[in-house]
Amino acid sequence: MTTPPTTSTSSTASHPADARPVRRAAVPWATVLPLAVALAYADGFWVTSLRGAVGAVGRGQGPFATWWRESSVLIPVYVCAVIGALALALEWSRLRGRSRPSLAVVGLLVVVAGTLVGVAAIAAGAASDYHVQSEQVQMMASMRGDCRADCIERLRHDTLWLQVRATGLGAALLLVTNLGVLSWVTMFRGGRLDAVRWGRPPRAAADGHVELRRLLALALVGSALIHVLVVPEHVDEWLAAGLFFIALAAAQLAAAGLVMRRPGRVVLLLVIAGSLATLLLWVWTRLWGLPIGPGAGVPEPVGVPDVCAGVLELVGLGLAMVLLRAAPAVRTRDRGPEHLSRLAVVAVLAVLVMGVAATQPGWFDVVQTSSMADSGTTGG
Repeated sequence: MTTPPTTSTSSTASHPADARPVRRAAVPWATVLPLAVALAYADGFWVTSLRGAVGAVGRGQGPFATWWRESSVLIPVYVCAVIGALALALEWSRLRGRSRPSLAVVGLLVVVAGTLVGVAAIAAGAASDYHVQSEQVQMMASMRGDCRADCIERLRHDTLWLQVRATGLGAALLLVTNLGVLSWVTMFRGGRLDAVRWGRPPRAAADGHVELRRLLALALVGSALIHVLVVPEHVDEWLAAGLFFIALAAAQLAAAGLVMRRPGRVVLLLVIAGSLATLLLWVWTRLWGLPIGPGAGVPEPVGVPDVCAGVLELVGLGLAMVLLRAAPAVRTRDRGPEHLSRLAVVAVLAVLVMGVAATQPGWFDVVQTSSMADSGTTGG
């Protein structure tokens, strides 16, 4: 019997295909974690440096703390990038009829994936900086009185072009840096980058429903945790809003417990209805604001915690719909490389970590335009 290409290891000599045909193709965490950590902190250096060079006034304060905090938060995202790169390398080798991907293919895909994550971080920061800087340009022009509409537009154009060039420069720096990081990690691993490792043989065929239920429960628990962490700020604004988030978190935790106990159609329908209602309420409050309470009719600002909670609720909605309509064939399936299932779990964890970190003061270097305008008006 010959092991399928998708379950091959990086060393066919140590694991002959005809000797261990049933061993599980698992994620090589000894490869994934060192690469993800090294890439996160190396790329974070350039993200923080560029922000300090061309970012908005008020950002880039305390660069060391900003670097290690935001880099730490992004480690799960880099784990996703590395796992995705390894999965692509395995699929590429399978399509070409090879038993394993070459070191060059694995390394190239890892570098590209890590660079894309870093560029996304730089681009997100550049977009935030441009938004703040545009408001600052408008504020300074109104204070001086000698800069008309065409002058303001020219300054905004120059600011945008500065951020675009900084993002391009950052992409080049990230690419070179990630090549160095890859070489360094590969050297310390004896010149090997395993795309897969052999795990213990599975005791039984994989139950697709169990994996989906676990992922759904994780998404519900993650969303509930974020909602609990934002309760204090909502209580300060309006007690009813704080009580709503407490009730919502309790309902999501209860739903997660029911999901893990082999839910029926009723439980899944309740999860779908609750997720839809929460998402629609979030969209409504961001577009038109609440019709009652303090600040009625005023749209709420979009923040990182609520976006992350919304993403988790959207994931939960999709998973509940899949479970509701899943075919019996999903229950038992052949177990191939576990990369995609682990990628899904780590992706949910990455969103959860970002959402939790964003609820803690100082973990994201964000400057609100309103605060900048207030400080400028008061002469601060």
